[in-house]
Amino acid sequence: MGGLILKIEVFERVQTENLDMVKFVLDGVSVELANAFRRMILTEVPTMAINEVLFVENDTVLYDEMIAHRLGLIPLTTDLKNYNLPEECSCGGQGCTLCQAQLMCEVHAENEQISVYSRDLESLDPKIHPVNENYLIAKLGKRTSLVFEAFAQLGRGKDHAKFQPVCSIGYKYFPKITIDNSKFKDESEIDEFLLKDHTKSFKKEDRKLVLVKDYWKGPDFTDSIAHHAPPGAIKFDFESNKFVFTVEGTGSLPLKEVFSKAIEIFIEKLDEFEEQLKSVEIEPIIPKVSMRKL
Repeated sequence: MGGLILKIEVFERVQTENLDMVKFVLDGVSVELANAFRRMILTEVPTMAINEVLFVENDTVLYDEMIAHRLGLIPLTTDLKNYNLPEECSCGGQGCTLCQAQLMCEVHAENEQISVYSRDLESLDPKIHPVNENYLIAKLGKRTSLVFEAFAQLGRGKDHAKFQPVCSIGYKYFPKITIDNSKFKDESEIDEFLLKDHTKSFKKEDRKLVLVKDYWKGPDFTDSIAHHAPPGAIKFDFESNKFVFTVEGTGSLPLKEVFSKAIEIFIEKLDEFEEQLKSVEIEPIIPKVSMRKL
């Protein structure tokens, strides 16, 4: 990683009760490194999720396994400082306060039907709770109950998708567009092209066709747009070391912490790989030569 200069520019940030999304430009990396960054986020950054459920009473129409599956997919806030991964805990993964959080649920329906939501989960650790209170768990009929005890632990996305810290993460090459106005016969041909430009990425300025500011923030570009212009007037290309990322988090971890943790894990893996290379003894390969009489 030495000598590598990265440039990150965030150009859109949306953070509400139901959405945590960021868009940014990553400059100065190869496509292999950009994809490695994406994979580190999806598979290596640990988050908290319910992994075991003990049912005491379940009068709903859903099987225990179905409710347990729903519970596992509810994003929980994550505390990486005070919890260990089960395989790294001193208890050996048996379950203790250092690697496991406990949540309780006890809901009884009397004379009417009610719904059980994630808000009905009571955590013994106030730092670990559902990201959103309105996730539906099950519905109860009259004079029925749902009582269970759930245990949450840290895990990685490579083991199960419920541990992924993001809902989605994707990237695309940064578009590079060149315009040759000499290919247009007159202004009327430019006006005709602008009427057919569904991306709204072009405009006319000083009687010439130019790109609007931040044109790359719009829809994905395709060569089909150039077909509406004279041959050679518009050329599409992409910058090989510049990418536009779109990331939507689950809320388990702040996206800033997700990114920093992914980079930290990536560097640790590179250091480990370097150490392993030092211990490898490479034997020279001597080709076998067959002697034949001519």
